Amino acid sequence: MYPQKEFLAMLIRQDQRRYNRRHFKKPRKRPLPYVKQKMKTFLAMFFETSSIHGLSHLVAAGRHPCEIFLWLTMVIISVCGTLYLSSATWERYQSSPTVVSMERDMLAWNTTFPCVTLCPEVKIDYMKLERYVEKSNVEDKEALRNFIKALANATYDNFDTVPHYDGIKSDDYLDLLLDLSALFKPTLTTSTSGFDLQIMPTITEMGLCYSINSKVAVYNSPEYRRANRWDTVVNKNPVFFVHPLDGEVFAQVNITSSYSGTLHGPMEVPDITSKLHHSPEKMYMTLYVKTISVYTSPEAASLSVAQRRCRFQHENNLKHNSIYTYNMCRIDCRIRLCLQYCQCIPHFYRRIDNEQICDVSGLHCLHKHRDLISDLIDESGKKVENCSCFPVCDDVNYITDTYELQSWVIATTTLQWGMVTFPRTRYKRDIIFGYSDVLVAVGGMAGLFLGCSVISFIEISYFFTLRLFFYARDNLGKSTPSIVKH
Repeated sequence: MYPQKEFLAMLIRQDQRRYNRRHFKKPRKRPLPYVKQKMKTFLAMFFETSSIHGLSHLVAAGRHPCEIFLWLTMVIISVCGTLYLSSATWERYQSSPTVVSMERDMLAWNTTFPCVTLCPEVKIDYMKLERYVEKSNVEDKEALRNFIKALANATYDNFDTVPHYDGIKSDDYLDLLLDLSALFKPTLTTSTSGFDLQIMPTITEMGLCYSINSKVAVYNSPEYRRANRWDTVVNKNPVFFVHPLDGEVFAQVNITSSYSGTLHGPMEVPDITSKLHHSPEKMYMTLYVKTISVYTSPEAASLSVAQRRCRFQHENNLKHNSIYTYNMCRIDCRIRLCLQYCQCIPHFYRRIDNEQICDVSGLHCLHKHRDLISDLIDESGKKVENCSCFPVCDDVNYITDTYELQSWVIATTTLQWGMVTFPRTRYKRDIIFGYSDVLVAVGGMAGLFLGCSVISFIEISYFFTLRLFFYARDNLGKSTPSIVKH
């Protein structure tokens, strides 16, 4: 019925004779031409019986060499087309399988109440400073006093103003500043009863500051660092959520000195590039914000970090922090740049291994490279290499909507912040091109170019494993070599 498919008939005959050949003794060595002939026969049998289109024409009897060349060319082109489009599909799945869509049902979700970090301008208790200076054995006490005052307010913007002083080791800078820090005991009230906002001291790039309603400030707290802890802290207090039906929600804090404050999410920390709002003493500042929130669906969360292009806090790859946030990642990059250009790091960073804390000369060196280190952008305007930080997968950004600064009759400095208008939209990171879509696309292209399916790939595995084993045992195990004649 199929006169050209002689290898299909031969396959049937060999299956019938397979069990009758087991009594022959296998020789130790076979002539090489005989083995080559048997391998050609096996490949021809695979091409003739395969469900992949075009292969049978390569071994069909009576074909002219031009016909064989034509079909070989078509098969090669089809395989290349399948591999090229399949690789493009796989690359899309690896690089951009997610989409950020917008949701508008504002009553269906809660919004995270913003966190505020306050950095008092008076960072040193002058009575403690005077006692420390008087107890010291240095001759030039005025130089020691000026050095400590300058060091307490040192940042990338003013590292060059720190006077040269060698009487204190750089490793002791931070401990000294913490011991001489001013007392910070504000009064805090909220418009929502039954919810307590915590105040946590935290070491930032602006020095010692205090975060209110933060869930990650504890990882940079003096107690956490001194204990040399690297574990994840379980927050007993839940995140403070608000709803549009709650109306105007705000919190108010009263302190006794001037300060600089910044608003951010409870799962983030401030850095040197954060927008700071300055308030002199005995002033009343009002900050009301709008929010832009992004959350990740459980399906998208199952993807790899490179695929969804965001990180959760537990997916930490930072060396100097216990959890991951976007600003912590940028801080980690700044530490690497400090070590690269000045071979030391500022005292407000957490030191690991054999990293050196910068002395005054090191701080002056950092000031020379302050633009590159703080902005993470080189002179050509490109981002610094190896400092690509992914955003947090579940993130909330706050935009100042109302800002007022006015005099205050009470002898305190007051900050009120909160939310009056609630977001009408939020963003959702979800899968748009999943693994099943990859299988469908690759399978469709394999069927389009080669006419094959999943069974065809299983057939290839079968032929070159189990079928090859039985073929070799039945044909190469005979006592005398023989060539099959067709």
